Amino acid sequence: MKKSAQNLIEFVFIIPLLIVILFGIIEFAIFYRNVSVVEDIATEAAVVASRRLVLDSMTSNNIADTSNTGFNKAVKAASDVVMKRSGSLGISALTLAYNDLGSGFGTRPYALYDVSSTETRIVDGVATPLITLIVDYRTPNEDGIMVQLVYQYRTLFVGAQLPTLSGEPLVLIPRDIPISSTRIKQYLLY
Repeated sequence: MKKSAQNLIEFVFIIPLLIVILFGIIEFAIFYRNVSVVEDIATEAAVVASRRLVLDSMTSNNIADTSNTGFNKAVKAASDVVMKRSGSLGISALTLAYNDLGSGFGTRPYALYDVSSTETRIVDGVATPLITLIVDYRTPNEDGIMVQLVYQYRTLFVGAQLPTLSGEPLVLIPRDIPISSTRIKQYLLY
């Protein structure tokens, strides 16, 4: 009788630990897959953007403007790749909008472009775009085009926090994790 009681106690302590380890493995696998997808999307966006001819007259702020004097066609092509591939990140509908950074970041069409999703996620009390695409098109003929993609990943299972005496929780596992691609440099191919 003592042996079966001991086995039951061991079972009660070990099973929750095994379940936590299993969920941790699943969470890490999904996170790592998303890291890989973000890197793939950024690489594809850089390659597609490098194949678009950009005219000096393309100075529009409207990302939907497709005229010859409209929005930078390279940046538009990169944002189209992000919209097309956003489903692989689990985002069913994505709307991107251009954020004008001002003249301190170059003069259009040779400027630094910030294209962010209109969908946001509350991270540390601040509304943060779900996806941000940064395209550096300031000196494409000399330095090429640099593309970086940032995705706000939300863990599937709960983030871990511990309460402290100061009242501010100590975050062990964050609930929201930004995944950023490397800055991918691609030279013009047209």
